Amino acid sequence: MDLSFQCRGVAVALLCCACSRAWGDPPMRYIYHPPESALDQRYVYHWKILQTALERTTAEYGPYVMEPSVFMTEKRQAFELRNATGKLTVMYLSTTPEFEHDLVPVRIPVDKNLGGYCVFLIRNDRAERFRSVRTLDDLRKFRYGLGLGWIDVGILESNRFRVVTGSSYDGLFEMLVAGRFDVFLRAAIEVTGEYDERRTAMPELRIEDMLCLYYPLPMYFWFARTDEGRRLAARAEKGMRLMIADGTYDRIFTAYQDAKIQRLDLKHRKTFSIANPNLGPETPFQDKQLWFDPQTYQPAR
Repeated sequence: MDLSFQCRGVAVALLCCACSRAWGDPPMRYIYHPPESALDQRYVYHWKILQTALERTTAEYGPYVMEPSVFMTEKRQAFELRNATGKLTVMYLSTTPEFEHDLVPVRIPVDKNLGGYCVFLIRNDRAERFRSVRTLDDLRKFRYGLGLGWIDVGILESNRFRVVTGSSYDGLFEMLVAGRFDVFLRAAIEVTGEYDERRTAMPELRIEDMLCLYYPLPMYFWFARTDEGRRLAARAEKGMRLMIADGTYDRIFTAYQDAKIQRLDLKHRKTFSIANPNLGPETPFQDKQLWFDPQTYQPAR
């Protein structure tokens, strides 16, 4: 998420606070996690989806505030929601059995599971090593870089991949350049922006152009298991489903993601699939409109 969104969030907060007297109730507060650095633009689209959903439900629910929290690790975010401290009121992460038990999800994959299609950020001088990949066992020969505590770590390790973790998001790019691991595994929704932001300062980087590692990774908005948390969740879901019904959701997805999908040529990559052991029976696989598929995808008009 870029800093301009953060500024817009503050503007929305001020506007909604000014309007709150019209409804007679205080605005509903959606406190979300901020970007981890000035180069971190991973969640611009996701918070745009939430903001639009909240706008669509203003007549029913009244004013709202979207404001950034202080920086928190994913573990800390979950802690704040579980304990309903008020320091964070909405979290964007993939599902786990613990989250399903302790928190309230909106079971709509916010990015349509585009984030489950992972491509490889690698060193340019090692690109040839990937051209001989034919099987999952070939992929297991490489070392994969991921953030400490990221949900993906457990997914890869459960599928017998070797993972090297780093404690800093920006530092992981430096670790890749230094050869600490072979692949910084990046979601299709993230990698093009990350690469473009760093390609001048890190000319050693390259997006591998043939391979894709897929696992279902529904990323939800999560809320505290309290009356207020359920109310925040209900509003977000109502707005998101209104957007799905009238095509707004697909149009925003296309506006933010189509260029990435086309640039990465996901339809024609050699794709290998692995299981995600975190998924439960609640996962809405039956609703096909919620899931991106590179073989059937058509941009919304």
